[in-house]
Amino acid sequence: MRVKVAVQLDRRIAPGPRAGRRDEWWYPAATPPPSPPRPRGTPRPAHAASAYDDGMTRGGIAVGVLAALALLVPHAALARNTGAVAPQAALPQQGTTIGFWAGEAVPGTDWDSPSTYWKRRDLQAYTPYLWRVLRQNQIPLYFNLRYKRDFGPVPPGEPHRRDGLKIIRRANRLGVPVWAWVLIPYSDGYWASEGAAAEQFAATRSLVSWARRKHVQLRGVALDPEPRVRTPFETAAAIVDGGSDATLSALFQQSIDPLGQCAAWHGYARIVRWAKRHDVKIAAAPAPAALDDLKNRSLALQDATGFILPKAPWDELYFQAYRSVFTYHWGRDPGSGIVSSYLRSARHNFGSAGQISLGSAGRGPYRRFSRLLNDVRLAATLGAREVPIYSLERTLRSYGGPRALLRLVHAAQRPFAGPAASKSTAPSSRASNLRAAIHRTDIAATVNTPAVTAGHGAAQSPNRWPNGCG
Repeated sequence: MRVKVAVQLDRRIAPGPRAGRRDEWWYPAATPPPSPPRPRGTPRPAHAASAYDDGMTRGGIAVGVLAALALLVPHAALARNTGAVAPQAALPQQGTTIGFWAGEAVPGTDWDSPSTYWKRRDLQAYTPYLWRVLRQNQIPLYFNLRYKRDFGPVPPGEPHRRDGLKIIRRANRLGVPVWAWVLIPYSDGYWASEGAAAEQFAATRSLVSWARRKHVQLRGVALDPEPRVRTPFETAAAIVDGGSDATLSALFQQSIDPLGQCAAWHGYARIVRWAKRHDVKIAAAPAPAALDDLKNRSLALQDATGFILPKAPWDELYFQAYRSVFTYHWGRDPGSGIVSSYLRSARHNFGSAGQISLGSAGRGPYRRFSRLLNDVRLAATLGAREVPIYSLERTLRSYGGPRALLRLVHAAQRPFAGPAASKSTAPSSRASNLRAAIHRTDIAATVNTPAVTAGHGAAQSPNRWPNGCG
């Protein structure tokens, strides 16, 4: 048996009980812009007005997201295979492709109410026209599959949902590439946070067994490493803006724990080793703060925020360069420069494995579809292999249905050239200022670690990159 895996991060939260999805930990609900005019010759989209997560109004670190390169499985191969998470016959890739996080439209979700994790998905977006666009353009889906809901042991009294299985099977029948984006119950943190390594490992192994039993084909498993669900707004805002001394001090006292960080490091590195032993391709889509954390070769910022990206043989790393999320926390749009800045940092630290994800569709600066199209072209200009976008449902809702996917595919195939390429990829002062503010938080966490840990019993220094937990 062969298997594949993948991973993701972001945030600001408005006060009060709300429902949640991946990027809304950072955002209040937003009114979508008017649909752009239909390009001449483009088929009329099937309307999917109710096919998005309006029922969830809570906020989340989006971000997550992830993805890795996935290509078509021949129908004959699907007919022969008994089901697996496995590499399949691939067509040659040409240029940059796009993908989508999908399946997180679960109306009624409320992170303050853990039982809402088991609510039904809204699948009305998955029209015949959408499936045709996905199939003809080989657009990968990174579909939200929930441990102990869609697969794995379901707790007594909670429903075993099959709405996700329905989508996976249809994708298989049509030859649409599909990954499993694995999440765990809200009470366990939802994302792949520092304290959730054991649960994430159990979920990954369970997912692979589930795929075989259900005779479905998955391109890989997508993990989502970022802080626990419901991390306070003040925490995210302080990290992005450099933070006040009082806010950062409270954060550090609660979260800094170098020994606990190393335990999480080993836990997540174990998942990667397991994947490699089983010929699994594994990727991650971490919070972008992981890149800011490495500037001083210390892991204090990740320790303070409650997640860890271990040094491990990841196949792909899709860092969440979520321009909309940064705009919300920072109070101003860092511009396209934040996309190119994080892509360059990803490559500098992780070589060809370093990539980015974009989001959140329809939010902040991306209320204007032209800006998302521009940033996809920018990523293509810088040589991104695949650009996963959060999310499919948001994109359909905000930009006029499946035709928006066609425009994004077209944008990925049209990198800037000549003077336009130089201008679009040039460093920007706004992006540099934003990352400098985050770096100040990193320095503060590094400097305060000995004092914080001394107060908890024994002074410790921050763990070092790349071998501090080795």
